[in-house]
Amino acid sequence: MTRRVAIVGSGITGLAAAHRLRRIVPSPQELDVTVVEAKPRLGGSLWTEQRDGFVLEAGADSFLSTKPEAVALVRELGLLPRLVGLSTRKVYILHRHRLLPLPEGFTLVASPRLGAMARTRLLSPWGKARAMWDLVRPPNRSTQDESVASFVQRRLGREVLDRIAGPLVAGLHAADPARLSADSVIPQLRSLEREHGSVIRGLRATRGRSPSRDPKVPTPFASFLHGMEELTDVLVRATPRVAWKSGVRVDRIERERDDGFTVVLEGGEGFPADAVLLATPSHVSAGIVEGLDDGLAKALGAIPYASSVTVTLAFSAEACRCPDGSGFLVARDEGMRLRACTWASSKFPNRAPAGHVLLRAFYGGREDEDIVGGSEEGLVDLALSDLGPILSLHGSPEFSRVHRWPRVHPQYEVGHADRVAAIETACAKVPGLFLAGSAYRGVGIPDCIRDAEANTEAVLTYLGLGPASGSEVTA
Repeated sequence: MTRRVAIVGSGITGLAAAHRLRRIVPSPQELDVTVVEAKPRLGGSLWTEQRDGFVLEAGADSFLSTKPEAVALVRELGLLPRLVGLSTRKVYILHRHRLLPLPEGFTLVASPRLGAMARTRLLSPWGKARAMWDLVRPPNRSTQDESVASFVQRRLGREVLDRIAGPLVAGLHAADPARLSADSVIPQLRSLEREHGSVIRGLRATRGRSPSRDPKVPTPFASFLHGMEELTDVLVRATPRVAWKSGVRVDRIERERDDGFTVVLEGGEGFPADAVLLATPSHVSAGIVEGLDDGLAKALGAIPYASSVTVTLAFSAEACRCPDGSGFLVARDEGMRLRACTWASSKFPNRAPAGHVLLRAFYGGREDEDIVGGSEEGLVDLALSDLGPILSLHGSPEFSRVHRWPRVHPQYEVGHADRVAAIETACAKVPGLFLAGSAYRGVGIPDCIRDAEANTEAVLTYLGLGPASGSEVTA
């Protein structure tokens, strides 16, 4: 009997899940796989545009290659030769209208290199002394969650929070560190405090302990020669015998008497499924399951989201003065809506023709939701106004591009683990329904791939399939 799986959402989570299903159970006679995507294109936020020799990333421009899941998938797909690494690791913080280098080796909240911390111009003498207090301050071994801001300020002081850690966290999560959960966002640093009594001591003790890396894999971040969409394009091509339904929105799922489901599309058409994997933002999943289980819908809706906008600008090299480095983040006390700017043409190779500069300005966060609805002309003008004095821009850009991302950034606010536990408890009451994606256990590309593969195993176990009953294809 053919078992049927529906995957809703074709971001990296949905695509990785479909690929894993087909590798383990390649026969369509055993397993029928359908992927439904509301947008016209597959790939979610991994979206690259090519224009006149420029490579424009609409969403993520790289992945963390120190986590194994994405690298394993890249290797499996034969994409290792396509990987490119950072052209430079130098990053700046905009503080008091000046670009000041981030201390070497900085890991979100601190650096194990005491000399780099002592030399940085981002901290006052008092701020440096307060940060070093982390070495003698007794650890808090409580298991109670706290905010990222509380953790950083308690261990390293207010200046480190406002001028370094806050901008880094806000840039990664489009979030206020005063809201974010330390247990869910920086669990490794919480562990260092408990195990070593100090974040800095913990970073120093664990430096160099990472497993040996494949020299073909650039670290700590990697991308592809022609942009991140290479990953999703190859992933789709390497996943045969799947019914791809793009440009179609799922309205709801209904439980059938035989414990299967009907996946109802917008417009009323439906198709049967024995198992459903929702790889959509949790607020989208909440709407899909609302009629199926109200408690699950409410639990899913409890995870807040933020929106963002990127403004990409192309200039001739003569019209822009970018220091050596890959970009900058904005300190919290600058009073700007700008969150960060990447010099894409300097960050990775092959991003702009010779003699040109490609800039990406980032805006957004829960406190700036209104910015997503701004006009394209207004957003470009805002970016030019913000970046002009910092990078000595003059003249008009050769072209500009605005990408809007409404409600795509899950906010791992304090108590996030409890919210996920409530979702898991509610979902367990709906056999055959599975949830995966950035809303739950990690926002990065490797995290989403790991979550997709774990849920794939759970789906196959539920259906009575798997490596023991199917023949997994090997590369």
